[in-house]
Amino acid sequence: MNGARAGRGGAAVPRTLHLVGTGLVGREFLARIGDLPLVLVAASDASATVVDRAGLDAAALAAHKARGGRLLELPGALLVPAESAIARVAAGFVVDATPTSAADTAAAVARVRAALRAGAFVALAGKNALAAAAAEWLAGVDRGRVGVNAALGGAGRQLVQGLDDLRARCRALCLVGNVTTTVIVQAIESGASVEQGVAAARARGMLEPDPTLDLDGSDAATKLAAVWGAVFGAPGGPAVDVAAVARQHVRSLDPAVLRARAAAGATTRLVARGSRRGGDLRVAFEELPAGSPLAAPADRVVYGYELPEGLCVHTGFGVGAARTAAALVEDVAAALAGLAGA
Repeated sequence: MNGARAGRGGAAVPRTLHLVGTGLVGREFLARIGDLPLVLVAASDASATVVDRAGLDAAALAAHKARGGRLLELPGALLVPAESAIARVAAGFVVDATPTSAADTAAAVARVRAALRAGAFVALAGKNALAAAAAEWLAGVDRGRVGVNAALGGAGRQLVQGLDDLRARCRALCLVGNVTTTVIVQAIESGASVEQGVAAARARGMLEPDPTLDLDGSDAATKLAAVWGAVFGAPGGPAVDVAAVARQHVRSLDPAVLRARAAAGATTRLVARGSRRGGDLRVAFEELPAGSPLAAPADRVVYGYELPEGLCVHTGFGVGAARTAAALVEDVAAALAGLAGA
């Protein structure tokens, strides 16, 4: 646990971990880090950061948060912004498990950049920061130091591994990245109203903390912006304006139309599309053949990349808090394996 390998600029990468975000995903992550050869030295929430160079008790920290406690209430809490705490702690690994929030985008980007400046590897759960800086982090000088597996529903590592080929040959994107709308569609196909479908998604814990992100297409648009930036964007170039992406609200669905499609052997999914030219990004409900690779069940996301020879499909199972946390662990484990083999 005390070993280290060379990182950015030849500096040693300490085997220490700083967790940012101790909500549902963060607590699930804390429950899964026992097998990682890292010392949890810091944790941050919206109130403060706690630091212990000898190692924080992950289980006690998770229990405190589950009881509704704030890190500010713990001894020695640092009252500084998370990005400042990241720079001060300088852990070798930073896991940002905060949820997607458009209002938090600038702060989320600042946290990642602070971690990268400190020489850390970063694993992201939220999509908003990635949408704002995907080309910079995945295709620029920091390539290989930002894990996006959790941010893209467990399909992020596949994107990163195949990125060179996709950037060279991909013509267009077709993404079914929002499972909440898939749950709603399937409920409607079974006879539910739109509102009953939304209730079914809520009961399964599938809605974002801000449900509007799922229902108005913003979540799908944010993922589209992130993937478009990674595949088609230029490091240092402008990011996709998520607010400008055309999108369809779930409440615009006609249950009779969806049920008629299902009766005819088809189905409906919220599909995010965009091509290399970038001016045609849109999110809309589409009729799909039941056997289409985009017609995935509600336990997975599908990211399609149109290549000259056909559609390349990446499937991810990082849906819900537990699987999102598992995807974060996978990113950290992969980075550790890369250090071991360096």
